[in-house]
Amino acid sequence: MAINISAKTDYSMLFSSLPTRSNNVTSSIFGGTSGSSFSLSDYALIKSGSYGKLMKAYYSQGSDDGSGKSSAVNKLVSGSSTDQATTITALKSSSDKLASAAADLTTTGKDSLFVEKDITTKDENGVETTTKGYDKDAIYKKVSEFVDAYNSVLTAAGKSDNTRVLSTGANMTTMTAANEDMLGKIGISIGEDNKLSIDEKKFKEADMSSVKTMMNGVTSYAYNVQTKASFINMYAKEDAAKTSGIYAQNALYNNSYSSSGYLFDNMF
Repeated sequence: MAINISAKTDYSMLFSSLPTRSNNVTSSIFGGTSGSSFSLSDYALIKSGSYGKLMKAYYSQGSDDGSGKSSAVNKLVSGSSTDQATTITALKSSSDKLASAAADLTTTGKDSLFVEKDITTKDENGVETTTKGYDKDAIYKKVSEFVDAYNSVLTAAGKSDNTRVLSTGANMTTMTAANEDMLGKIGISIGEDNKLSIDEKKFKEADMSSVKTMMNGVTSYAYNVQTKASFINMYAKEDAAKTSGIYAQNALYNNSYSSSGYLFDNMF
């Protein structure tokens, strides 16, 4: 007598006694509405402790803010980010400006700032001379914007509680420190607070090929900073999305974010 045994990925029978009303907290956490199945992936999340950590965070006992709920519960229910709105705004704005300034510097081809042009100069007698060269004024202006935006990102990141923002900011300063000698050669110095400053005279007297190496193209220092700024911008936008109400008032998780990883970002 042959017995056929087939593998099952649906573990609904293990939780058949749980209520399945769509407005019930248990139903929402365990997969949705009446008639829906409970998958192996859901079971794996429970087994690994992810759901438990979510519930522990939800029911954690914190300081009461006068509403009868702990601050931890209020934070989870409201969908608040670990960062304040002002910090999120500063992070988004500064990182966007830094990424934009870096993009202008790193652009190659005919639209590059580092395309040599006809440069006309006058001597003390008013005699004009035209030669091929870099538009140092335009390049200096953009690098100055880059430096200012870089410093603004560090200021905003220093006020953040988002560990990914802090980590990316730290990586950015480490990368900058590794390029300190080359930056110094083009008039950019690093302060004790890790912020940058630029000396206009030294910058314009520097070898422009060195400036181009540091600031232009996908292998440049500026491009790597642009990448870091883009990540910080993304993390700030994710925090802003959290404040828009991922968790409803009954603490049910908004499934439209279920594939993005928001749910457990701050639970571990």
